[in-house]
Amino acid sequence: MTALTAARELRSFLRRHGSRTPGAAAAALEGLRPVLPADCVALSPWDPAARRHRTLASSYPAAVTDLLDGRMHADPLFTLVREERVPVRVRDLAPRRRRGEIFDRVITPFGFRDGVTQCLFAADGRYVGMLNASTLDARHPDDDTVALLDLLGPELAAALDPVPPPRSPTGPLVAGEADGFVVGAHGEITPLSPGPRPDLLVPPSPLSGVVEQVRAGSLPAVRALHLVRDDAVIAVELYAAPSGVVLLHREVPPPAGLTPRELHVLDGIAQGLSNAEIASTHGIGSRTVATHVEHILAKTGCRNRVEAARLASRWGLLVGT
Repeated sequence: MTALTAARELRSFLRRHGSRTPGAAAAALEGLRPVLPADCVALSPWDPAARRHRTLASSYPAAVTDLLDGRMHADPLFTLVREERVPVRVRDLAPRRRRGEIFDRVITPFGFRDGVTQCLFAADGRYVGMLNASTLDARHPDDDTVALLDLLGPELAAALDPVPPPRSPTGPLVAGEADGFVVGAHGEITPLSPGPRPDLLVPPSPLSGVVEQVRAGSLPAVRALHLVRDDAVIAVELYAAPSGVVLLHREVPPPAGLTPRELHVLDGIAQGLSNAEIASTHGIGSRTVATHVEHILAKTGCRNRVEAARLASRWGLLVGT
C-alpha cells in the first residue's frame, strides 16, 4: 500500500468514525503507520477548560505522554508550531531554537533524531489538538510525509473536535434521501434532483406563503410536515440561498400512525377550531370529528387538545385545504 493510498483510507476512516474515543484514536494511529513512518506517535486533543492536552492514544513512554499532556503547551516551541499552522519537523527548526524542555526531556534522552508536531484546527479556527511523532532515523519524516499530514490535517482536526460539523442543507440530495428544487425570485423553478415536485407549491398549498416568508428573511429556515391533496405526507425543508429558496422534500410515513383525516383534524385543532368548525371545513359530522380527536389523543399520548396543538406545532404540520 502506498502512503497516498493509506492517507486516503485513513481520511475515509476518520470521516466515518472520528477519533475521540481511545479505540478509534488507536485505530487512527495504526492507520497512520504507512503514512507516517515513526517510532513513537501520539494523538492529543486539547481540553480548553483544563488548559492542557489529554492524549487519547500514544506509543511514547508514559513519562513522555505525561509531558505532552501537562507541559507541551507551555513550551515556546509549541507556540511557534501553533502559529505556523503547518506540520513542523525538528530539522525545520533553526539551530538556536533546538533547546528547552522538549529537547531536554524527550528528544535527547530517548535518542530521537527527528520528528514532527502538527497542531490541528477546526474549520472555524479553534485549536482542537495535536499530532506528535518522533523517529530514530534522521531521514524521516520526509517531505512527502509532511505534505500528506498537511492534507490529512482537516480530517484529523474534525476527528478531535467535540463540535459536530454543520449539517449541509443539501446533504440529503447528495445522499439520495430527498428531492428538491430552487424557487427563484420570480417563481422560476430550478430542479436539484431527478424528481422535484414544484406542484407542492400549487394553491391551496400553504407552502407558497412559507416560501415567501423564507425569501423575505422572516423565517431563516423551515422544517415541516406537509399533507398534500393526495393524502401523502411530505417532509419539507426550506432554506434561503442567494439564488432563491431551496426546498427539499421526501415522502414519509404519517407521524404517530395518524391517518390523513386525523392529520386534517389535528391541523384544525392546532388552528384553535372547534369540532363544529372542523366538521364544516371538511364536510363531515361533528361526532366523526370527536371520534377523530379521541383517536388523535390516544395515538399521540396527548392529554388534551392543547397538548395536541403543541405537538402539531413541533411537527410543523401544514395541511392544504
